[in-house]
Amino acid sequence: MALTLGILFGIIAMLSWGVGDFFAAKSVRKTSVFKTYFWIQLIALIIYFVIFLFFFKLPIISSIAFVIILIAAFLGITSVLSYYKGLQIGYVSIISPIGASYAVITVILSLIFLNETLTLFQAIAISLVILGAILASFKFHDLIRLKVKNIATGVKYAIFAMFAWGVFMILIDLLVTELGWFLPIFFMVTVEIFYLLTYSGIAKKNISFPKNVAVFVILAGVLEVIAFLSFGFSITSENVAIVAPIISAFPAITIILARIFFKEILDLNQKVGVVVVLIGLVLLAI
Repeated sequence: MALTLGILFGIIAMLSWGVGDFFAAKSVRKTSVFKTYFWIQLIALIIYFVIFLFFFKLPIISSIAFVIILIAAFLGITSVLSYYKGLQIGYVSIISPIGASYAVITVILSLIFLNETLTLFQAIAISLVILGAILASFKFHDLIRLKVKNIATGVKYAIFAMFAWGVFMILIDLLVTELGWFLPIFFMVTVEIFYLLTYSGIAKKNISFPKNVAVFVILAGVLEVIAFLSFGFSITSENVAIVAPIISAFPAITIILARIFFKEILDLNQKVGVVVVLIGLVLLAI
């Protein structure tokens, strides 16, 4: 095994989503989750559109690919909103590690339906990355303080997000196989914006541009583009069963930045999680 382009771009996607989530976190502290999410996606779409105009042509899309794009876009939106809903009404120490487990779903589905295979060494490295991502995503001392009756609060939203993200990764892999590394992302985000505009109209959501956090939203949007395109390119040369766990480690990047800039205190399990992620990534790259 070596540091393939697929693994390299998977790491770039992980770093981009980790830093992007940090900027998104700064934004949602001053405006709504929906408004932040909408503008991050819209800024990303504008960038995708410019890239499309200069470098790509509109292809012939099969009816199956079209349906997959519609489903992937729906899962992309509902997974994020469900996850944030879980965080809103539940406990981060429960919701976050469940959400971070989506890579397990992706790996299982890819082995069953995409006929991908893993060596024992790859399986160990992937397991370390997933375990590290889960450990890094919550504070253990918050968990031990929870009452048993409160543990289930918001869990259903986290479980839905976990499965939705897991399936989402598989669908993107299928689209990339047929349409290449760029077009599936471009089409999917286009449909996502349509969904978000439709929902905002029905629910009368305020989607005015959040000027007070403009820099954070724009940076998050740019990083979203880098992350998605890196992910799309990575799965053209590497199994999604390997790439998805790498990307799932992005919370480790976010919490490191939160520690530096928000002065958040990391629990021992989070520190261990970051180290375990790094060990897993090194093993995948050697």
